[in-house]
Amino acid sequence: MRRAMSYVAPWAGVTALAVALSWLGVRDVVRGAVSERSAPPPIAGPVIHSSPAAPPGPPAIGSPTARPKPPDGADRAPTPTKSAKPPPSGRPSKAPPKTPDNVRSYATRGGRAAMSVEKDRVRLVSATPNPGYETRVTQAEGWLRVDFLNEEHTSSVIASWYDHEPMVKVYEY
Repeated sequence: MRRAMSYVAPWAGVTALAVALSWLGVRDVVRGAVSERSAPPPIAGPVIHSSPAAPPGPPAIGSPTARPKPPDGADRAPTPTKSAKPPPSGRPSKAPPKTPDNVRSYATRGGRAAMSVEKDRVRLVSATPNPGYETRVTQAEGWLRVDFLNEEHTSSVIASWYDHEPMVKVYEY
């Protein structure tokens, strides 16, 4: 027994010393590689509970495009006439802001997500859950994820643009 211990004890000591010296040489490299990585993406974004079943406000009556015709002999709106243009002031006039034509809406079983798809990124415009669903938004460099969740079903809209053109995929599970 004594003879076996005379071999095992020095071997264990030398092995422990070799591991310690190896770690001292490698730890700075490992620490530098880990610190260069960006912070981990957030686990989950804010949770938005489901939207109300009916929008607030008075109920809509009739069709929004239907317009009543005035009865005969009723007053009519004045017709516009051409007037003289005001002299230019030397400053360019501000045009009303143009609504972006790159906003796309994605309907899922759990809700609707609207995203602005640009050349090098995607931004969330809105995420509206259907009744009974909650919304979770997660974003990191190069991707954006919108989840509509309830106890039985999850709908996900995932946009990615890291090192490629922006692309959006919808998943139901």
